[in-house]
Amino acid sequence: MITPDIILVLALGVLILFMFTNNRKRRKQAEALIESLKVGDQVLLHSGIFGKITDIAEDRLTIETAPKAKLTVIKQAVRSVEANVEQKNEEA
Repeated sequence: MITPDIILVLALGVLILFMFTNNRKRRKQAEALIESLKVGDQVLLHSGIFGKITDIAEDRLTIETAPKAKLTVIKQAVRSVEANVEQKNEEA
């Protein structure tokens, strides 16, 4: 006979398993994003800064945020690759 305690333990086990698989999937997506970065991409950093990649080193990126204003950040700081950021800025 299945007791409520066994059901609770099984539900907790399934929840923990789901959390681990979801975390692994998110980590693989982040690694794929970092590997796909190339010079000229418009990126959004986790800090909310937009910029264009001008140089890629081993674990760092140089990002131009404005004319003659460059930042050097680690690759993991990139949240996403943005499309048409310049077009959005021109419309505003």
